[in-house]
Amino acid sequence: MNKEKKVEKILDTALTEDLTDYVELLKIMKKRLPFFSGTKRIAAALLKEHLGDISRLSLTFTDVYSKPGTGQVMFEDIKDGKARIFINIGKSHNVSPGDLIREIVKRSGIDGKLVGKIDIHATYSFIEIPEQYAEIVMISLDKTKMKGIPIVVEPAKRRKKEG
Repeated sequence: MNKEKKVEKILDTALTEDLTDYVELLKIMKKRLPFFSGTKRIAAALLKEHLGDISRLSLTFTDVYSKPGTGQVMFEDIKDGKARIFINIGKSHNVSPGDLIREIVKRSGIDGKLVGKIDIHATYSFIEIPEQYAEIVMISLDKTKMKGIPIVVEPAKRRKKEG
């Protein structure tokens, strides 16, 4: 497997897999390093061990953080710096705001305190996420399962004007 494919596989794993046990191991490893060393240094060491020499690797920022074949996601409904996201799971699936927040934190790695208003309807929900994290939340939840339901996530359509 070439290095570019290995990097893509690592990113896919980071976005879609449950890494809870590995995060705990990382915390243990971090304690064994000097005070100012951190998880970035451990991650870099793991990449070096896994990939070897990357001096000829030609990946750019957009190669790493964008979905292949797509441009940047455009959010229609943004208010006070938060983008609204549609997700196809709701009350009829016995989902609670806590369930949604836990899944977002587990899959995307963002702090649960960043999640804004959550509107849960019968078969779908809307979640407000700070605009700078909205795309990573969408990518990390899309095509996963929650409560046994295949998840579909997309930018919410602009709210209709009332009155």
